Formats: sequence, C-alpha cells, structure tokens
Amino acid sequence: MTISTTLQDGFNKIIANAGTQIKLRYFNMTIGSVWDDEATLSQSGADLWTSGLIQPVTDREGTSDSLLLEQGKLINADKKLFLTGSLMTTGSINKFDVQIGSPIGDVYTSIPDGAEVWESNGQKVYKKQYIRRLTGSIV
Repeated sequence: MTISTTLQDGFNKIIANAGTQIKLRYFNMTIGSVWDDEATLSQSGADLWTSGLIQPVTDREGTSDSLLLEQGKLINADKKLFLTGSLMTTGSINKFDVQIGSPIGDVYTSIPDGAEVWESNGQKVYKKQYIRRLTGSIV
C-alpha cells in the first residue's frame, strides 16, 4: 500500500466517522450572448449524497481564510467544506451547491476563490472548498 493510498483511506475514515451528511447538486451555467447577467443554470446529472467536514472560516493571521477575508472574497459567515479528493468540484462543471443535512437542510453555494486540492504522489487526497449559505439565487 502506497503512502497516497494510506492518506486517502485515513481521510475517508475521518469523513465517515466525523463528517456530516451532504448533498451535492451540479449545474452547467450558460451565459447569455449579449449581457453577462443573462445566466441560465441547468442541473447536470443526479444529486450525489456523501459526507464532508464543515468548519467555520477563521481570521487567524497567515491563513488562506484570513487573506480571503481581507480581500472581501469571504465573509465571516462562510464555511470550509472538506471533501474526499475523488469528488468533482472543478473542471467541466460550472457550479455546484451543497445541502448540509439529510433529508432537509440549509443550501450553500460554492465559492471558487480559495478552493484547494491536496495531492500526494499525483493522487487527490482531499479538497477544501469554501461555501456560502444561499439566501437567493445560486447564480
């Protein structure tokens, strides 16, 4: 067993034991041909139920959280979501939302700034994604 596999297995055990039930819903976004605010979302695929670790953002000096807070890209009410590395959070999808809790719960949208993938020997171990509670449109 390689160190990468050991790290992935360890992180997956942490999520299984200490994680929260979440639902990921993926969307494709189409921008209108004339105006940037003409955005249309269409669900891409089925909902995915999994587990994730949710933590608040911190303003501790020297962290990526504090830098993004200072730049105004995050607010204090945002959260960090840690997911297993094999889940798709970037690439061909344009947007995804996260429902925390099952069967119902608060819905959050992904914040692309600050998203990180932690790899070991080319294998994705975990992903950190910032999320913000939705109070209106996901767009």
